[in-house]
Amino acid sequence: MFTTALVACGYDEIPLFNEPENLLIIEDQSPPLATEIQISRVIAESAGFITIHDADADGTPANLLGTLPVDAGSATDLTVELTRHLVDQELLLGSLYLSDSDPESFEPDDHQVATSQGEPLQVAFTVSLEAIAITPALDVENQMVDPPYEVLISQVATTEPAWLVIRTDNEGQPGDVIGSALLARGIYQNMRVALHRDAFDQERLHASLHIDARADDAFDPASDLPVAINNTPLERAFTVALPERDPAATLTVQDQSVDLNNASRIVIASAELIGTAGWLVIYNDNGGRPGTVLASKLLDAGVHQNVAFELNEALTDDTTLYARIHQENPADGNFTYDGQNGEDPVVMVDQKPVVARFSVTPIDPNTPAIIVRDQILESRPLNQIHIDAVVYNQPGHLVVFDHNDAFLGTLELGAEPAIKSNLTLTLSRDIEGIESLRARLYTDTTAGDAFDRDQDPQVTDANGAPVEASFTVDLLTMALETRDLLLDQVSTEVRIDLVHARQDLTLEIVAEDDDTKLLAEASLDYGIHEDIALTLDRPLLDGERLVAQLFIQNNEGVRVPARDPSGAPLRATFEVSVPPGTPAIFLTLSTSGSNYRVTRVLPAGYAHIIDGGYQASDPTLTLYKGWRYGINNTVFADNPLEFGKRVAISFTSLLSQRGDGAYDGDSRVNRRVDGQRIWFTLSDDLVNAGLNRYRSATVGFGIGRRGDLRISDAPGLRQR
Repeated sequence: MFTTALVACGYDEIPLFNEPENLLIIEDQSPPLATEIQISRVIAESAGFITIHDADADGTPANLLGTLPVDAGSATDLTVELTRHLVDQELLLGSLYLSDSDPESFEPDDHQVATSQGEPLQVAFTVSLEAIAITPALDVENQMVDPPYEVLISQVATTEPAWLVIRTDNEGQPGDVIGSALLARGIYQNMRVALHRDAFDQERLHASLHIDARADDAFDPASDLPVAINNTPLERAFTVALPERDPAATLTVQDQSVDLNNASRIVIASAELIGTAGWLVIYNDNGGRPGTVLASKLLDAGVHQNVAFELNEALTDDTTLYARIHQENPADGNFTYDGQNGEDPVVMVDQKPVVARFSVTPIDPNTPAIIVRDQILESRPLNQIHIDAVVYNQPGHLVVFDHNDAFLGTLELGAEPAIKSNLTLTLSRDIEGIESLRARLYTDTTAGDAFDRDQDPQVTDANGAPVEASFTVDLLTMALETRDLLLDQVSTEVRIDLVHARQDLTLEIVAEDDDTKLLAEASLDYGIHEDIALTLDRPLLDGERLVAQLFIQNNEGVRVPARDPSGAPLRATFEVSVPPGTPAIFLTLSTSGSNYRVTRVLPAGYAHIIDGGYQASDPTLTLYKGWRYGINNTVFADNPLEFGKRVAISFTSLLSQRGDGAYDGDSRVNRRVDGQRIWFTLSDDLVNAGLNRYRSATVGFGIGRRGDLRISDAPGLRQR
């Protein structure tokens, strides 16, 4: 045991107490638990904290491992809990910090290091862990995952560096790796492992422990062999569930042309699955509705572009097909929907199935043709048009002219493939309104050179007629669609079904009974905008009627109402239903190491209430007076939340997930709990009681899982 000058955690200068003697005695020790340090004796002239740091290479303090509050006076046989397991023969440093303000938790800026005989008080000591045996272990329980990209491992222990690996299920056996975490020797409780993708509802996963054969590399299943107990690999299977939320999906299809000689291959332009894995299924036409399954493919949640299918039968004539999205439920990797068994049900959005109809045309690759449809430009740029297909097995040029036969643009064509599908041709100017265009096919007499109308002859068909096609191109027609809404998640977000923006515009939301105050606005550029989420500046009331209206800037730069083709202002009125107890803001809380972390805020427009954002540890949270809040505490089992008043080192619980807060039964607070979720209203009484802190109810004093609350007046509404 010895003392040395303290330079730690970025403290440039160490403020000293030049008052009476202080004392700190910490012996070399073999602690009974590898997460605790025993303090033999402390004498403190004022209240403060004992801190434990590990040491860097030159023996100075590095990482803070644990703290213990102490009162003024003398105490013996104290225990400091640490944030990680100790290592045998590790050098640690203990210090005594004092403060005049008696804060609840250790903050370096609020404390001064105590002195003994004029020197900073620090004790170096060594821990011996030979008597502490670690037996490799792995425990994991079935669980609800929120966020869906993290799983919780109840306990894992390893005697050497190892990989904790999460795999999919493959017919009862571990499959593909979807997550991993590198562990040092030690015992870990309630460890979270990030996944490479979202987990599926009711998905079966496998956790396993593998020796890290080579340091500083990624997990390698070939060399990082499984840890085994009695020759049995340490592996555990578990099932994950997602919080109840309606799955959603979108689907984009295009009519397409396929080679008559290979007419079983089709492509779906785009599919997006939200909140669930699912099946994209191709059906034939059965009297105007999906009939027999021709192909199916299992897709992860997310966006998928140009999904190719091989149909189980070749097409011989123009054919109507259907694409439809189904949930993967049960998560068994097999498409078993039959319309009656309840398995792999059709995804419904707004009570309508996610299904799209499209046509497939088998064509002869040896017969030149241009296939193009009338089209509306749904997004910028406004000088690009779509050509469904060009059939030509020689080098050539596809050329587009306007109705006056003026040249607008060309696209160079190679000989292969003979059928060139889904082409984009860029024009020399923007489309300005509805226009009649003509596409013509020309032979490239000098392969690879630019189109020359005088030198490159037009391609003709078997009858000698020019190969060409006429079509129209138009801009969007202004449109606005809304509907009545049920706001059962948060009362500060509304969604607008559809806006067709023929030019850049502003979408505004106001209350019908007071259109002078702006509740929300969004800038929209040219294009089709669907399911537009808008964050409101105040919570809505049940039965409130709102007005959505579109505005544009005229040629003089003045904001004026946008109008539909009939000249009427584009505005729509809708009503909201807000169930009792619906929060204004809903947060999801997780942990990172020994700290809380907010991983999600609904609506996302209120993410600014988290100081430092989603990566901040134990962030300060801003709460608005009178608003209602909901919190999904994903670590409730080990760290139930409590909210209270901190004064110096004392903490008074005002609101608690465990039910022991002073205002838990207050009708104005209207506290509600459901498992790991809690809802409450920030009433005047709660504010006046001094609410200023949140923390884990099980950690108590020390470091981590606690943060400040900043109570603020509700934001003011903007003048329209």
